[in-house]
Amino acid sequence: MKNLFIGGASEIALELSKYLKDTDSVTSKTIKNSYRKNFKIKNYNIKNINNLQKKIIEKYDNVVIFNGFYSSSFLSMFQRKNFLKDFEINFLIPIEFSNFVLQRNILKKGGAIYFISSLAASEDLIGNAVYSISKNAINLSAKILSNEQKRRNIRVNVISLGLIKNSMGLKVKKLTNTDKKYISLNVVAKKIKNILKNKKMNKKNIKILS
Repeated sequence: MKNLFIGGASEIALELSKYLKDTDSVTSKTIKNSYRKNFKIKNYNIKNINNLQKKIIEKYDNVVIFNGFYSSSFLSMFQRKNFLKDFEINFLIPIEFSNFVLQRNILKKGGAIYFISSLAASEDLIGNAVYSISKNAINLSAKILSNEQKRRNIRVNVISLGLIKNSMGLKVKKLTNTDKKYISLNVVAKKIKNILKNKKMNKKNIKILS
């Protein structure tokens, strides 16, 4: 089973490298040697991703798109520029990455694309406006993309994570004052490893809770 992680500077993607073998990565950050191969991109955007076409010569069973960014935001203090910046990172770029994967045919037959989403997509916590809205958009887009790709036998789904004990999770808890329990990266890694092995997991939103 070969995996490709597209993660920017995602702390979760980088930490998961400790637990998953045969995993290549596309990232803007120097990562641990536990990845087999690292396609490093200095300026992380879709134009540079397209430059990888000649470098990515293997086909993968799973492509996991980790792109995401959290900043505190309120609809009652809406600022178009800030909203669009966060929405681009959390929604537009992941969709562009999925298009890169599909158009370059780097998935094996029966392969899968997973977007890393969040339980925040279905929540109304104060301070989570842009993050929750953009993750909600990813969830719906995954369903639409899944229907579009059924004839090609390509599965598309989301993995919605709870509050993870990392730098981003600490930031979210402080800004939103939530009383949720943390999930360890170790638990997340084990569950994602099982998900990537299970080809039947494409019926519904997969949630990873504490």
